Amino acid sequence: MRKQSKVFIKKTFYYMNEPNFRIRPYSKRELAKLYFPDTNNEESAIANLRNLMKHNPDLITELKKAYYKPHNKTFTPKQTGIIVQYLGEP
Repeated sequence: MRKQSKVFIKKTFYYMNEPNFRIRPYSKRELAKLYFPDTNNEESAIANLRNLMKHNPDLITELKKAYYKPHNKTFTPKQTGIIVQYLGEP
């Protein structure tokens, strides 16, 4: 059985099954490459992540509540947790 880690978001625990993925600050580039590892260049991976996020209005709403701005280059741990909640683990 895999060890599960806890993620604390809005007073709720979410369990992550992937033992190697941690909720922490990630650059957009780093998180995009985790979600799109087969993409040849990093800019394409970032564009793919941006499109995936753009097509999920609930995700964008929650991220904005966590002070996300599209020009930010880094996701906070809270923002990373929200992304994983909506998109699943990379």
